Amino acid sequence: MVAENTTMTRKNPDFAKALIVLFTRFPVPGEVKTRLIPFLGADGAADLQRRMTEFMVRHVRRTGIPMQIRHDGGTDRQVGEWLESEGRCIPQGSGDLGERMSRAFAHAFAGGAGKVLAIGCDCPDNRAANILEAVRKLDNTPCVIGPASDGGYYLIGLSEPRPELFRDIDWGTGRVFRQTIEKLGKYSLLPVLDDVDEPRDIPPRISVIIPTLNEEGVIGATVAAVREGFDTEAIVVDGGSRDHTVEIAKKSGASTIIAEPGRASQMNCGAREATGGILLFLHADSELPQDWDRHVRRVLRQPGTALGHFGFAIKESFPGKRLIEIGTKVRSRLLKRPYGDQGLFLHRAEFEALGGFPALPILEDLYLVREAGRRGRIRCADAELMTSGRRWMQHGALRTTLINQAILIAAWLGHDLAALRNAYAKGENPFFRN
Repeated sequence: MVAENTTMTRKNPDFAKALIVLFTRFPVPGEVKTRLIPFLGADGAADLQRRMTEFMVRHVRRTGIPMQIRHDGGTDRQVGEWLESEGRCIPQGSGDLGERMSRAFAHAFAGGAGKVLAIGCDCPDNRAANILEAVRKLDNTPCVIGPASDGGYYLIGLSEPRPELFRDIDWGTGRVFRQTIEKLGKYSLLPVLDDVDEPRDIPPRISVIIPTLNEEGVIGATVAAVREGFDTEAIVVDGGSRDHTVEIAKKSGASTIIAEPGRASQMNCGAREATGGILLFLHADSELPQDWDRHVRRVLRQPGTALGHFGFAIKESFPGKRLIEIGTKVRSRLLKRPYGDQGLFLHRAEFEALGGFPALPILEDLYLVREAGRRGRIRCADAELMTSGRRWMQHGALRTTLINQAILIAAWLGHDLAALRNAYAKGENPFFRN
């Protein structure tokens, strides 16, 4: 079931006469996503259809724009109960896709809508912000269209009836978008996005592994942000918290594991339990950027990528913050040495080939990055992860930076890593300890 999420709902009078018509199919095994059945099986293909539809319903609701669901298969009651949309479900009816879309637009305009968007459920990268942008574009153009990378389109919006747009189109081919725009005069484009039609199009699941120790104040929000992505899972690996971290993580929807304390061992433990093809290692006090899952998949699709990370920014304001951010960008982007507080992500197969995080008491992230860099490219996502500035605020920006550099130098000189971990935890310079 899809519960209505009103957290991001907008009540904008400019959208008062807009209507979103969502096209989907009832997820009956063997009858949906048939091209994916040899790869996923009938049940797996139906489950993917279900998850994509529920994800799209959630994003449409966030726009605050009324929605009508046009379904193929299932009864109005079945679809309404599934998507919690009783009274707003209508069968697509007979005919090809063009005939069904033409009927939907005619019905919507006849009902008083001034802007109508038809959206498919096969494009998880189409999010609320993109849908709102489509509605805005209809203020200045009679048509807006979102092209799909396979030659079709994932969204089309009209400010007036245009039944001819849906005639004489080779539906299901790579000519759909071109044939459609040939019929248009003035129109506006949205970004090109990927539809999920073939096995290669399926977004790999992302398992987000979060090591924790007494993080009750932040873990709920962090898990909630993880679950905003499409086909993601949150795995909280706790190292012996004495507060309510584990209980909050469970209530927030994360899988929880109790492990021996130590960031490396906790993250390796979480990786072993993960079900995703992509692993993201995230600090509990970090804030993921909007559409973070899209950024992760986009980076790892680039050929030759061994490991990815986010850009760096600090949540709080304090003297020296900007210099720290600039220094971190130089280190991570130019020198290709991101730290764990930037969110490290890589394909599961790559992580296993690297042997996971080394069993070290400190600097395990740097060792993993170094080894990954020997196998391929280290790439930065085009989005920033907000990290907590609590350590810099506690010990001072200059002192913390000097301690961090001293620990790196001491490690390079062969100092005991357990002693360095203790110095780091206490905010002490390993060369001048109290």
